[in-house]
Amino acid sequence: MAYCADRLPPFLPLTTLTRNADNALMLRVQAGDLEAFAMLVERFQNMVYGLALSILRRREDAEEAAQDTFLKLYRARDSFDEAKSLEPWLLRIAGNASRDKLRRRRVAEVPQLRSPDDSFPDLPDPRSTAAQIERQQEQDAVRGALAGLSDKVRLPLELKYLRGLTNAQIAAALEVSVSNVKVQIARGKDVLASRLADVTGVTRGGVAERRDARPSQQARFDARSRQDGLGSRRRRDHGGDA
Repeated sequence: MAYCADRLPPFLPLTTLTRNADNALMLRVQAGDLEAFAMLVERFQNMVYGLALSILRRREDAEEAAQDTFLKLYRARDSFDEAKSLEPWLLRIAGNASRDKLRRRRVAEVPQLRSPDDSFPDLPDPRSTAAQIERQQEQDAVRGALAGLSDKVRLPLELKYLRGLTNAQIAAALEVSVSNVKVQIARGKDVLASRLADVTGVTRGGVAERRDARPSQQARFDARSRQDGLGSRRRRDHGGDA
């Protein structure tokens, strides 16, 4: 099973057409059609893997959780309610499978040295242009700031901006309401902006403390948020990540 970890590919929105198509495939799976099951796996595998990777933060564990998700889906095929959408049900299965694996890992885990892959960032390709190197550095800064947040703050942001999930999809995966997701994302954006300000030397008020006038990671993050329709409304610092 091949996965794309960096960002999910273009994904069909959950319209009446796609919902009916997904449910029709699931009905075929209930009837024992393995070809239909393979089609469902192909359609949802990157979404499920991206969700698992955001929760588990290890590729090998995420691959196992994704495989476990589809195995559970197949075993529970007879309990699928065709009056409801397949996608939210599958995302709940994926979220639960990933959280279960995370709990088991934390119980069994012993302190160990980080691998070289985890300890050192990727060096830029010497053939890269200055703009490409700067863009990579900005992405690394955002990822680094995200990694320093608590899971409660980090996860909705990562699923939204790095994995490409909608608020409704995030709500299904985390088993919370859409309004709760919106609140968590807005709060997380404030915390992340504060972390990026610490990295870039740009204050919360937008006054640059560094000499160059290029847009900061924080400014680019705010611009992307406005493009996503979430606005860039600022609130006071919450004083923590939780």
